[in-house]
Amino acid sequence: MGRQDLRKNRETTMYVSMTGKAQSEQSRVNATWEKRMDSSIQEILELLAENVNWWEQAADTCEHTATRLPTGEKEGWQLMGAVYRERAEKHNRLVEQFRGGNNSAHG
Repeated sequence: MGRQDLRKNRETTMYVSMTGKAQSEQSRVNATWEKRMDSSIQEILELLAENVNWWEQAADTCEHTATRLPTGEKEGWQLMGAVYRERAEKHNRLVEQFRGGNNSAHG
């Protein structure tokens, strides 16, 4: 083996060593980023779940108020209740979709 061959082998060894370190660093960065994303997603899911409760409470309040109002006024309150209930259902579906997607990706 000549000098040139030894130098090529050394360069190849250094390249492989540096590539491994770079990949290791990238894996660490990816893991940190994924943890932050998981944390952010959990916070979003908690907020959406809280919103489900608020929308349902608003729907209940409108529907209850409508029962005590005369015809002509109660319809508007019933409509608001229906819209709030629909909003609660949409939020609930989002929560279920995200939780289902996260569980299949990480579970």
